[in-house]
This record gives sequence, C-alpha cells and structure tokens, in this order.
Amino acid sequence: MNKHRSDELGVATAGCAIGMGSALFTCVLLYLNGSFVLAVISALNRAGDNWLKDEKVAQCVLFLVPVILVVIEWMMIDYIRTRFVRRAR
Repeated sequence: MNKHRSDELGVATAGCAIGMGSALFTCVLLYLNGSFVLAVISALNRAGDNWLKDEKVAQCVLFLVPVILVVIEWMMIDYIRTRFVRRAR
C-alpha cells in the first residue's frame, strides 16, 4: 500500500515537471519570436514602410504575431511528435 502512494507521488512530480518544462519552453519561444518580430519591424521602418510608423499598429503586430507564431510552433511540434514517436501499447 505504501508503494502505491509513492508511485502516485512520482507520477504527480513527473506531470508537474512536464508542465513547468512546457511553460519554460513556451517562454523561450515567445522571447525569440518577439525578438524576431521586433527586428523585422525595425528593418521595415528603415526601409521606408509607412504603415508601421503608426505606434498602435506596430504595438499590435509586436504583441500578436509572437503569440500566433508560438501557437503555430506548438502545432508543428505536436504534429512531428505524433508522426515520429510510436505510441506505447
């Protein structure tokens, strides 16, 4: 009976670790995506694009595009994981 309780604790700890790892990985992806989008916005401003001169539009792009990219990246990760990793039976 005592072994069963320690097994549950191990499963809960593993689940918590996976959740924290996923959150940390998502934060890293958001940071990289935000840096990429900021670099693209700066390059387009130097190139003379007028539609990004408006601060409201630039801020909207800077906040929305990295989040959209993270969702797309996680969808790609899930697709690759389900495609190449065999299910345990």
